[in-house]
Amino acid sequence: MSSPYPPMPYSGQHGAPHLDPGVAGLDAPRPAPRRRLFGRGLAEGEPTPSNADLTAWTAFLGTPVPSPRRVGVIALKGGVGKTTLSVLLASTIARSRQDPVLLFDTDTTFGSLALRTGVPLQASAHELAAAGDPGRFEVLAGALARSADGAWVLPSGRDPEQSAALTEDVYVQAMNAVFRHFAVMVTDCGAGLATPLMRRVVSGCHSLVLATSPSVDGMLAAHNVLRWLRTSGFEALADRSIVTVTNVPAGGAAIDLAEARARFAGLAGDFLSVPADRHLATGSQLRLELLDHRTRAAAVRLAASAFGASLATS
Repeated sequence: MSSPYPPMPYSGQHGAPHLDPGVAGLDAPRPAPRRRLFGRGLAEGEPTPSNADLTAWTAFLGTPVPSPRRVGVIALKGGVGKTTLSVLLASTIARSRQDPVLLFDTDTTFGSLALRTGVPLQASAHELAAAGDPGRFEVLAGALARSADGAWVLPSGRDPEQSAALTEDVYVQAMNAVFRHFAVMVTDCGAGLATPLMRRVVSGCHSLVLATSPSVDGMLAAHNVLRWLRTSGFEALADRSIVTVTNVPAGGAAIDLAEARARFAGLAGDFLSVPADRHLATGSQLRLELLDHRTRAAAVRLAASAFGASLATS
């Protein structure tokens, strides 16, 4: 039986993004600053989306891709909702597409991905690295678990020891096995950026989501990530990054988000927030239908921005 998901073509002049520094802008001059990158400009604020907005963003998430797209979710430190954002993104995108979406965990600390997705840990990056590309999607699908929201899940390891043993070489081999089979891949990156593994992960991303907390030190951490990207040769990728403030209380954050948004104009591609949500706070399996409508709207807006940013490069 033929697969309902044909392998994704890659039409670039180089190899796959995880092996191609050009995707991250390492071999390209930095483009002129743009005030309106992926829809609204940062200076315009973040108004409450209308039903028409949500419909348009959801439809946009189903846009065909010229080659597999990869969105990385990063944070300078743990505990800021990085994995939650990764699951939100993958689930939201998967629900809007007919082709397969992968959630790839590259965190070496054996985090909460399995709990958040509600799937059993089947083959990990290590097993797929050893097995290689099976050639047909249905064979690959037999080794992966799939969440209730439709995202396929590839963990860094089936236990803490395996996760801790994830290296740059294992990651590249695992990516070689799965890359062409998924239209969109969301990568849950480990905290920090300077290790060889994380540099490799980041260098292959078409866009980034920077998870941070609604606090002064959270804003400083996000600023430091963007500064690191720009001083480490990832200027173009910084322009395709979305700063995302998580767990914002209903009564407002302790900091002025409007002022923070204005400060990030010109440094990042977008600046968004995700409200605090009782369902997210439980730390259990994340189900989109159990989220407050404001959180669902924020997830769709974020997914559209990150996906749109990923389409802004070859």
